[in-house]
Amino acid sequence: MARPPKARVPLKLAALQLFVERGVHATGIREIAKHAGCSEAALYRHWSNKDDLVDKLFREHLVEVTDLLQRAITAETSIKAKIEGAVRACYTLYDEQPLVFRFVLLVQHEVSKNLGSDQRTPHDVVIELVEEAKRAGEAKGDAVVLAAALVGVFLQTATYVLYGRLPGPLSTYTAPVTATALKILK
Repeated sequence: MARPPKARVPLKLAALQLFVERGVHATGIREIAKHAGCSEAALYRHWSNKDDLVDKLFREHLVEVTDLLQRAITAETSIKAKIEGAVRACYTLYDEQPLVFRFVLLVQHEVSKNLGSDQRTPHDVVIELVEEAKRAGEAKGDAVVLAAALVGVFLQTATYVLYGRLPGPLSTYTAPVTATALKILK
């Protein structure tokens, strides 16, 4: 039986912390390994280089958020409850794992361009939710534009908490963000 990769988790945590604190481009492999208490060779056993590490971390957490959103939406019946459940689930994830959330926000524009068309994203889930709201007569307009507006309200609120323009925790903004989202749909 193969031994579990002991260095993988500390390396991922060190990379997330350093990428968020210093930026991806200002953080080197040697620094990540040292921060994790591991060797550079240990890092290279799991990822081929820093770009591979960034890409894999992003994809892992993108899938996590996409699945979280999908589960939250599927668990509810009304459009309002679906939106509220999705906002609550993601904001709770931020409150519990702020490094992950900040990392995804930090690298999304650079790494997203490398995603294949078959990669499901949180935006896809939101577009599908808006299309469902349109079929139910609870939304008017272009589904992609409405979804972009919903994601904007959601992310800008998160960004304001992240940079101290709004006090945290982020989950306290579930109700007002849900109310704003419902207004956007109308």
